Amino acid sequence: MLAIALLLASAGLSAEPAAKPLTNEGRAGDLMILQLWSDKPDEFLTEWSKPTPPHLRTTTRIERNKPITAFIIFAGCKADASGKCNLKGNVEFRDPDGQIYGDRKDVDIWSGPPIDGYNLRLSPVSPAMIIEDGEKLGDYTVRITITDRNADVTATTEERLTVVEAVAN
Repeated sequence: MLAIALLLASAGLSAEPAAKPLTNEGRAGDLMILQLWSDKPDEFLTEWSKPTPPHLRTTTRIERNKPITAFIIFAGCKADASGKCNLKGNVEFRDPDGQIYGDRKDVDIWSGPPIDGYNLRLSPVSPAMIIEDGEKLGDYTVRITITDRNADVTATTEERLTVVEAVAN
């Protein structure tokens, strides 16, 4: 083990396991969720409505006082006896110090028919964030947890949004 640690150290690597990276995709059972962020939500929606494949403009970097919007995309929800999915979600924002900046609980993510196979559906829910003057700059973490209540599975995704000072015009 010491030899492995020395080899890793000489290669600039650590023998310690790396921290789990954030991922904007989550899976549980057949449920797949994805959070994509855009500073141009109207363009995103226009592209989404076009034939496959859309060219979605996304970003995880935003300037102070400018909004950024999340788009929750999912597939694989299970229908109940009436033919409807029942997806509920929690959205949690954490500031650069790891403190809760805001949250929404038990949000109706989707209550409608499932999509065929693993085609993707866009939730009508679009959380947004704007960091105003006097608020912290840096990396904010957004955790979205969605439960398929019919399938009794929960998928989680996390994304890091970097907020920088606005550029003077």
